[in-house]
Amino acid sequence: MHVDAINLIDILEQKFEKDHAKVIARAIDEAISESVKQQSTILTTKEDLANLKAEIIKWMFIFWIGQIGILTGIIFAILKLYFS
Repeated sequence: MHVDAINLIDILEQKFEKDHAKVIARAIDEAISESVKQQSTILTTKEDLANLKAEIIKWMFIFWIGQIGILTGIIFAILKLYFS
């Protein structure tokens, strides 16, 4: 159990029988564990951000190279028109 099970069972045993208290404590622990799993899929980690940053930089360079290629082509086309 992940929750402070001993304290939880002690508190529950004050209101319920021992077997029922254990079942309730396990159900609470499972609910909390499931909630943590769901939240961990939603949260972004530092590693996720680093990967995202690397992807953005990669695509920025690809875009810049494409822009330079297009600009070079346009400049050569203009120069060819004027000097031919």
